[in-house]
Amino acid sequence: MIFVHEVHDVAGGKMAEYGEAVRTRWPRVVGEPGQARLLWYWELAHGTGASYQAVSLTAVRDWAAWGDLTARAADWRREVAPLLREVTAKILLPAPWSPLADADLASEPAAREVDQPALYLHDTGWPFAGQLDAYVTALGDVYLPQIRRTRMISVVGCWTVAPGTGRHHEVVLLQRIEDWARFSELLARGEQGAQRGGWMVEGLRYRDRWESKLLRCAPWSPRQ
Repeated sequence: MIFVHEVHDVAGGKMAEYGEAVRTRWPRVVGEPGQARLLWYWELAHGTGASYQAVSLTAVRDWAAWGDLTARAADWRREVAPLLREVTAKILLPAPWSPLADADLASEPAAREVDQPALYLHDTGWPFAGQLDAYVTALGDVYLPQIRRTRMISVVGCWTVAPGTGRHHEVVLLQRIEDWARFSELLARGEQGAQRGGWMVEGLRYRDRWESKLLRCAPWSPRQ
């Protein structure tokens, strides 16, 4: 299975209109059950990054299904062009240990909206040249157990960029915030005590740059 990650830079004041277009029209573009499925649609939490930006993640059965999807999407791209500034896409491959490596594409997601959308931490890391595989392994061996012990956030998935579809030395880590009170304290105070050790030290063996985004699920996002 492959995963299509898209960053949507939306025209000013058009976020609601574009989100509604994705909610109502994108599922028809995705195609027959078993080919592809939109998993998440997020908006960047206000004050944490670029204005009018959304992020989506779509699971696709295989490369052949992706080819079919791109062919069907031509009309969609023309229809939503007035609502957008740009869309940047890359294809992701799940890490061997990723909790999300597969998705049920056959069943239709239940139509629902939630009152309190979930919040996610979206990390992009750029390991040193030649350290991609070692970095992914260390995330699974060191970071994942550490996060499971804290129970503040949970790792949902980890992916690398498919060759030819983006930067080679790049890893995407998706984490759901389970305890907002503790996480907000971390934002306010920074790492304290033991938090300054562990992965914060170990990770420097493989990379010294990463980017974090705070994402809020749309109320209608298939997954929360």
